[in-house]
Amino acid sequence: MTEEGLRAGAERIVAARAAVAKLDGLPDAERPRTIEDGYRLLQIAAERWADEPVGWKVGATSREVQAMFGIAEPVYGPMFKTTVHASPARLQAAAFQHLLLEAEFTFAFHDGLPPRAKPYAREEVLDAVEAVIPSIEVISPRFKRLSVDHTPQFIADFSGNAATVLGTPCRDWRALDLAAQGAAMIIGGVKRQEGTGAVTLGNPLNVLEWLVAAMATRGQAIAKGDLVMTGTMTGLHSPEPGETAAADFGALGRVEVVFE
Repeated sequence: MTEEGLRAGAERIVAARAAVAKLDGLPDAERPRTIEDGYRLLQIAAERWADEPVGWKVGATSREVQAMFGIAEPVYGPMFKTTVHASPARLQAAAFQHLLLEAEFTFAFHDGLPPRAKPYAREEVLDAVEAVIPSIEVISPRFKRLSVDHTPQFIADFSGNAATVLGTPCRDWRALDLAAQGAAMIIGGVKRQEGTGAVTLGNPLNVLEWLVAAMATRGQAIAKGDLVMTGTMTGLHSPEPGETAAADFGALGRVEVVFE
């Protein structure tokens, strides 16, 4: 794919995100052909987006979502400062192309993991974690539909990320069995789906390890203070404007958002 095509595709996605517009798809000359094309286009789009990066979302960490996309490993993309909100959050429905919600764990890093030649060991990754935070991710593709048939295009589109709602941080997270920890997505008082941390690559800690290694292949790294979301435990669910959407993590608390 040409550099000109990458830049044109990035500009188109950024413009659609800013205007809350829905694209049919990228034109053929601008559409990434491979996963690496997708990440290259994403990097350009993220540099063009006028907001401060504050971390990373990892998606397709469950077999259910990987099957939707026809892939065998996760994808990732950046999160931005103005799109991170505290629960209970009230957001404007008109600010999003789509309202697709996921219940997932977010990890806060007190130390960075700068690029280096030697791969990071699992314990080095975990030692950099300050807290685990129950959360909801808002997935809002800048296309008319979720690009499950074109993963590179989905990656280029910020891997679907639009916003994050955070609950109460748990700093004693090493005492938790995160693979067994459950969460339920409840919309309008009705439980839609529930799952555990085991849905995400067997354990959300496995997702952190995967992300650090995957980013290293592209010269990227987690920075001090970054947030990392580790993927849905409850599938994707859509509320109607005015409905309360909640992710119930039991003893870890409840995360709520209403789209006005």
